[in-house]
Amino acid sequence: MQIRFKKTDDPRLWDSLVAASPGATGFHDWSWLHLMTETFGWRLTPLVVRRDGEAVGVFPVVMQSTRVPRSVEPPFPYLGPLVPDDLLEPILRAFRGWQVRHGLPVVRFQFGPGLAGAAERALRRTPCEWHTDRTFTVDLAGASPESLTAGMKSNARYHLRTALRRGVQVRPALPGEVTTLLPRVLEESYGNRGVPSPYPADLGARLEEWSAGRDDFIAVTAVIDEQAVGVLVALASHPVVTGWVGGSLRAHRSANPSTVLYHEVLQWSLRRGHTSVDLVGHVDEGVSKFKTAFGSAEVPYVTAVSSIVPGVVSSAAAAVRSLAIRMLPVRSGRARD
Repeated sequence: MQIRFKKTDDPRLWDSLVAASPGATGFHDWSWLHLMTETFGWRLTPLVVRRDGEAVGVFPVVMQSTRVPRSVEPPFPYLGPLVPDDLLEPILRAFRGWQVRHGLPVVRFQFGPGLAGAAERALRRTPCEWHTDRTFTVDLAGASPESLTAGMKSNARYHLRTALRRGVQVRPALPGEVTTLLPRVLEESYGNRGVPSPYPADLGARLEEWSAGRDDFIAVTAVIDEQAVGVLVALASHPVVTGWVGGSLRAHRSANPSTVLYHEVLQWSLRRGHTSVDLVGHVDEGVSKFKTAFGSAEVPYVTAVSSIVPGVVSSAAAAVRSLAIRMLPVRSGRARD
């Protein structure tokens, strides 16, 4: 068996391979990767993985644009290879050879919930360092609007009723609201944890421009007395919706607008026929409690580090954890560019 990695500039090929994977998320899509690369100034190498000449998956390699190549630590999860489970170990081993030839000392990548089990089994047999993190998913299979609400914990249902009584309304975000409101929400959220937002101030503006005319993206706004007080953004290009970022301004949190925002994204996803909603990440116990209140189940995802330098470097890299989410591997058969 021969494993090869070939850089591509074909978005249709890339997105078709992404869509074929059970681990596909909006974070893997061609347009999203390029949006984030431009937003953060990263260097993206979009690799198509071929087994004996056949394209079997993708491997996005994202590095800092620095003289000495440094792997990025994105503020969103799951950025890593999407390949068949039974090929994962040989592909990871082959990738290590590609990594050596291209002079990349350390590469981080992740495997979302759809690939976590296979990733753990494969990584145990490779030189990679890795650990598991957790996220929360709401299963929509067989659900109705009523059962989805009934499946929420009693405190979440109470907060939903209270918010609606207090006049909290949700609607699609109006032009300019994501631009102005999302950065404020992120600054407050991260600032409350004592760190700056990892996202640039123009993130909202970039998102609005990127999402114009798309039907696989939702941004909903919470409104109290005609004032926008919260916003939530989700990516919906695959069966599993990715509830990415957002929340409400702290001055209005007593009215529970965030509960209404998340409830609306769940109902919207159900109406569109999605299979589940990933509420993306653990962050801390308070956030986890909030997410499980929507009837979500805790599921693992995997962060890995592939290092071609002494173990101390990869150990240090693997220990790094981002507040919002997290972080790879290897070679078998023969690999070529």
